[in-house]
Amino acid sequence: MTDNPVLIETSFADAIAIILASDELSEQRKRHWTTSLRRIAKVWGKPLEVIPARYSAVRADLAQLHEVPAGLTAKTMQNHKSNVKSALLWLAREKGIPKHGAPLTPAWERLRAEISDGVARSRLSSLMRFCSAGTVTPVEVDETTIDHFMDYRCQSGRPVDDAFRRLLARAWNSNAGKVQGWPARHLMEPTVKAAVELAWEAFPEGLRRDIEHGSPPRQGGP
Repeated sequence: MTDNPVLIETSFADAIAIILASDELSEQRKRHWTTSLRRIAKVWGKPLEVIPARYSAVRADLAQLHEVPAGLTAKTMQNHKSNVKSALLWLAREKGIPKHGAPLTPAWERLRAEISDGVARSRLSSLMRFCSAGTVTPVEVDETTIDHFMDYRCQSGRPVDDAFRRLLARAWNSNAGKVQGWPARHLMEPTVKAAVELAWEAFPEGLRRDIEHGSPPRQGGP
């Protein structure tokens, strides 16, 4: 994992630079939008460089923001949210920023279009865009690719754990043999952690004695 994560798509930092350089926007709008982008990033506690400048990527996080933990009034928070939304939609509409992240290469676009399961398609979409941006072809995907993808998600502040990787692998493996041209290599599914087990000796002596003799547990001491 690198110390200086770089998004594979336009970031809040890029958005601020584009907005400030625009000849189409008034100085007041530039000031309001860039101030709000910086403020929201500060509330999230993330560098501007790791936040996607894509409304669909931040919409849920924006909706969950509350003014009290941020030390803002309800009106001020709402204004910041509104400014960020307006800025990101303007970038998508006027500057052609992709609404769904890095564009897919033709090879990945073809495979994605053939996935009939909407849940699997959704789970694999971010991996496909990551691979497209890194010029990784479908047949080249292996555990190292997934390791890099997981590192990237961690750097950009997205959920990363064994459960996510397991669902990702299952979605990938489920299409092998089903989608024409899908790579034959299966991805490893992390095992589900077993429930915590206590050694027999960890139970109170009296309880163990009652169980061994078939007696109902007694109330109180051993």
